[in-house]
Amino acid sequence: MASDVISKTLQFLKAKVDTYNSNVTPIVEITNIATLNDGDEYLHSTTPITLSIVNIEEDTVAKVPNVYLPNTTQASSVERYKNPAQNLVISLLFTSYNKEQASDKYEDGLLKLEHVIRCFQEQHVFYIDGTTEVDPTQDHIKIILDLESLKLSELNQLWSMLGNKYMPSVLYKMRMITIQHDEEDGGSTVERLRLKLWNDNPNDIAGQLEESDEIILNNP
Repeated sequence: MASDVISKTLQFLKAKVDTYNSNVTPIVEITNIATLNDGDEYLHSTTPITLSIVNIEEDTVAKVPNVYLPNTTQASSVERYKNPAQNLVISLLFTSYNKEQASDKYEDGLLKLEHVIRCFQEQHVFYIDGTTEVDPTQDHIKIILDLESLKLSELNQLWSMLGNKYMPSVLYKMRMITIQHDEEDGGSTVERLRLKLWNDNPNDIAGQLEESDEIILNNP
């Protein structure tokens, strides 16, 4: 899995919103909302929707405990040991950020925020390869976006953490981002295991079974 999977996923979501309903004007900018203040010049547009990551955590429910993978060249063996892939839950904040304080700009920002909600209400499950949406039968990353409803107290904590006053926004939990580090070197495969059985004390030579009684285990 590519090391820039999170960045590419954000780019995919930006493009999805920008082109939704044949929209031709980009409205999403990927930036850290916590670093923005009135008058900042980081943004290209005057009334964008900012897309920010506000939290990253591991999805322990979806964690796969398997540490061996089937060997594609030999059906009777398995690949060498690998750590299980990590599935992440990433909190994404879409915010209507207005550099200009005019009332029409505020309303325009709300319309763009509604545009985001409609986009992911229509489709919230995606299969992507890099920044491209693909068929589920191909190699892909599956992402699921769930809209989170926050109470006033939770909103207060969120915006206090971001160091900003509240701005109209929607929070999504994005699940099933898989991070797997693939080693470049081949490594050996496990083809069979040899076990020696002991009665009680392995340090007692009398407890060791005869060589002919060793058990050979072949991997399925």
